[in-house]
Order: sequence, then C-alpha cells, then structure tokens
Amino acid sequence: MRAVILSTGDELTTGRTLDTNANFIADQLVGIGIDIVGMMVVGDYPERIAWAWREALTQADLIICTGGLGPTADDLTTETVAGVAAVGLRRDQAVADRIRQMFAAMGRTMPENNLKQAMFPEGATIIPNGLGTAPGFRLTIAAARGPCHCIVLPGVPREMKQMLAETVLPWVRTARGGTDEYRSHTFQTFGISESALDELVAGALDPAATRLAFRAAFPQISLRVTVQGPPAQLDAQLDRAAAILRERLGQYAYGEGNTTMGGSGQVVARRQRDGGRRRVVHRRLDRPSAHRCAGQLGVHARRRGRL
Repeated sequence: MRAVILSTGDELTTGRTLDTNANFIADQLVGIGIDIVGMMVVGDYPERIAWAWREALTQADLIICTGGLGPTADDLTTETVAGVAAVGLRRDQAVADRIRQMFAAMGRTMPENNLKQAMFPEGATIIPNGLGTAPGFRLTIAAARGPCHCIVLPGVPREMKQMLAETVLPWVRTARGGTDEYRSHTFQTFGISESALDELVAGALDPAATRLAFRAAFPQISLRVTVQGPPAQLDAQLDRAAAILRERLGQYAYGEGNTTMGGSGQVVARRQRDGGRRRVVHRRLDRPSAHRCAGQLGVHARRRGRL
C-alpha cells in the first residue's frame, strides 16, 4: 500500500510551526509496512488544498491528512475534500450534541461556528476524537489508479496521536492486507566521507531484499539498513544484514542505534530491538581517530565563528 501524508496550515508553510505530525505518522505507517510515497504541506487556501489532494490521489492508495478541522474560517479541509470527492456535506447530530455537551461541562457557551466540526462529507465514516471537539473521518475517493482510502485527522498532536493509535492504524492494517512489516537498524560512522561510505558497502546486500539510506550530520554519517517481510522472519533477516554491514564497515562504525559521543574519546551506542531484546555497544575511539574527530570539530566550530 502506497501512502501520501498531507499537512495543512499557514503556520506550517510560513515556518512558524514545525510539522512534527507528518514525521510521527510516517514512522507509524512504515512500521506496519506502508510505503510512504511523499509528504506535502500546503497553506490554508482551498485551491492549494484541493491541488494537493488531487496530486496525492494520482500516487497513493492511502492519504492521511492533518489540520483544517477547526471551527474558524481558515479551517477548510472538510469542505475541500468533499469538493474533490464531488460529494455534499452532512451534519452528524450525535457529533453536534457531543460538542454542545463538552462546552456545557466546561460551563461555557458554545459558539455556533463550532457546529462546523459536526459537518462531514457524504459517505464518510467518523473517527472519534476523545480529547477534542473535532472528530476525523475516513472517505474512499475514486481515482485513476483505483479507490483511495482518505483519512483526515485534527492537527492537534495529542488528539491526532490518540486517534491514529486507537482507530486509524488498526483499520489500515486490515485494509492493507498481507503481513509484511519493516525493521531497521542504524550504524553510526566516522572518518569516512558519504560517497566513500556508499562505495564501501556497495554490493554487500541484495537490493531486492534490503534498502540502505545515508544521512550526513556532522561529524558523523548514519547508515540505516531496512528489511521487509513477515514479522516472524524479520529479526533474523535484519541480524544477517547487520552482521554483513558490521564486517564491511570495520573501524569506521563507532556505534549502532542511538549513539552519543562522550568525553575522552568515549562512544556509547545503544541498540534497541522489538521483542524486548536490548544490546548495548560500548566502543572507544582509538587515539588517532579521537584526535581526528577533535580536529574536525574544531575546524567546524571556527567556521561557524564559535572559536
């Protein structure tokens, strides 16, 4: 199943707010074997939101969108999605009554514009929101590549995360079919360039069975290996791939998993795996490597005007 993640909001496109929702959703989807085609962020303009949805429909079997479900004039997701799907809107009376009850329980008068949050596209399935006034919804939209499952959630992170865990992910697992999942393991390297690292590990693993990703973040370069398959086989499959890379990387790999560089050349790496197993790797850089690291850190600091 191929997925696109959409995020809406002027606060995202103007850089005032970091889009952590998309990162969280992507991590959760990848963990259950969903292929993330891409992520898109658009502001609160109906034509831009509609454009993003139409583009996503050309690429994905699943679209998950956050934001734009509030009661104000710039919350435009519901009506725009209805327009893209060419369906009308309906009011859900049970949702409207719940919103009124929430305001009454707080001793406040409900503004009438909150009833906007009880409007849904025709044919949509409501996704309950136990923490806020804006439920989400799920709607199937016909697209050129076939039916696309579209899920819309509020942009408030704590609300989105609960709805994703309790309702969305269980549904996606069922809709996806099959049992394949993903597992990843990361090596932290030092003392080798990104291009040289790529050459070093070239041909070590079968590209049909594994995927390698490189990420440079001074002063280290991370190498992540990802495998896909039935959950019962993934641990052994990942262990084999990691063992091959570990031997190929040799002295350049100073740690694995979440790694920190401590004082006195000490490197501590932690590796945490599903199933409750944990292996802690302690590795000390030799003196030349430690001096080389210190030298590069100093050059980096001077270039940034910190020394």
